[in-house]
Amino acid sequence: MGKKIGIVVMFKLDAGGGAPRVAIDLIKALNEFGYKVHLLTPWKLDYKKIAEIFEPVEIEKEYNAGIKNKFCVEKNFSRKLMKEEFVEMTKNVNLIIDIDGGVLHKYLPENKKYIIWRISGIGGEKTEWERRNLKRYLKNAIKKILGQNDNTLSKKHKIYAVDDWTKRMLKERWNLLAEDLCLYPAIKTDHFSYTKNKKNRAIILGRISPNKRIDESIKVFAIGAKNSDYSLVVIGGATPDSEDYIKYLTQIAKEYDIESRIEFIKNPSFEKLKETVEQSKILIECQRDISLTMTSIECLAAGVVVLVHKNGGTFKEVLENGKYGIGFESIKEGGEKLKKIIKALEIKKIRPEKFIGRVEFFSENKFKERLKTILKENGV
Repeated sequence: MGKKIGIVVMFKLDAGGGAPRVAIDLIKALNEFGYKVHLLTPWKLDYKKIAEIFEPVEIEKEYNAGIKNKFCVEKNFSRKLMKEEFVEMTKNVNLIIDIDGGVLHKYLPENKKYIIWRISGIGGEKTEWERRNLKRYLKNAIKKILGQNDNTLSKKHKIYAVDDWTKRMLKERWNLLAEDLCLYPAIKTDHFSYTKNKKNRAIILGRISPNKRIDESIKVFAIGAKNSDYSLVVIGGATPDSEDYIKYLTQIAKEYDIESRIEFIKNPSFEKLKETVEQSKILIECQRDISLTMTSIECLAAGVVVLVHKNGGTFKEVLENGKYGIGFESIKEGGEKLKKIIKALEIKKIRPEKFIGRVEFFSENKFKERLKTILKENGV
């Protein structure tokens, strides 16, 4: 009988987006290695939808708490409601990989093998939209009361960070020591290709959600591309907040007189996403206080110049502090850097195709190599 690995995941795997994709890639790799996968989740999942969005995965057994309240189905509060299902899963698996971790380790039987893969950020300030939007403000207030963002990670078990930046934040903010080896996400870099047939266009790529700070990225574009013929595409998955947020973003575009130059594309097919990325010249990311982004690596693979905020894993690890892209620390500086990038591309002073080799470090094969090392370290 093959060895069995239990996966704990709190976010919806059939919703699309970066975090679900990271988890699906983990499950897919374990399937490929021959492990039987058990899954603990608070959601009722649509596996047909998962196969359509990502790839089909094999789950031998699912442990589902059937929690209906979407408000609580995240992190610490919902974990407290899943004790019974977690304990049941521990009886049937050789190792538990808890994505992000928290609370549940308290219910572990003696000597059960358990590790944490921390893929989420740690804290961070709220965006302007989150502070101004009453619904989001109340939602965040209740989450705070429920202790959602508190540190409830185990100090006894191994923690593998998704990048060095997250590892450093675990130490600085929560005094937790992660393992030396980082388990970077699996990036399907071969899905994106470089083409010289690019438009004078910048993109903002990723889930259309306030925590992505798209409003700030639009302002960077408005300042930097003011006297150019560049257009801007905001493309990514939609969330319950997206409609309200897009109205807010459209108002900002009006204020900066760029409304006619901006396009929003929600829930694109992969073909549409691939085409948009490959035909664009510049990626703008204002997210900060977060781990590295998969979108930045995908853009590098397509020969897109990456312009990001310096405070986070992308600038420090993907771009190696500016070796493979450009960083900034404020909206104004970002706009000035964008202006210089547009000019440099025009005179071919920047050749983004030379940065493509960097993406191999984050390839799917490298992910599998690192995962195999971690599994061996933990005796499975």
